[in-house]
Amino acid sequence: MTALRRTVVAAAVTLLIACGGDGTGPTAGTLTVSLTTPNSGLDGGAVVVLSAPAAPGSVTPAAGLTLWGGPINTTNATIALTGTLSTGTILMLQVDDINKVAQYSATLREVAAAAGFGLRSSLAGYSLAVTK
Repeated sequence: MTALRRTVVAAAVTLLIACGGDGTGPTAGTLTVSLTTPNSGLDGGAVVVLSAPAAPGSVTPAAGLTLWGGPINTTNATIALTGTLSTGTILMLQVDDINKVAQYSATLREVAAAAGFGLRSSLAGYSLAVTK
């Protein structure tokens, strides 16, 4: 009887350790895509490529910006934003797990000047970051 009891206790402990993990699972929430621009307030549009481990639940532009493209239902999507672009948040991504932030990326492809909407000849000084 004692041997059976030890076996059952050992099996129970093994299951608890295997299933217990660290107690943290996916945490749904919002990631932000932030723009750094040397021409803050003078840019009128941008083309952004998003890459993600899974399609975001939703993509929302920051106040004053309009998102063109979508719905975004793939892991790679090209979108356009119009409106006055300034340094700061340009997009919000609703995701299943904000702890996977390092697996998300945003790449700036083109930027247009607000006056005349001509494409900027250089993207030097521009950058995008995806953060929690």
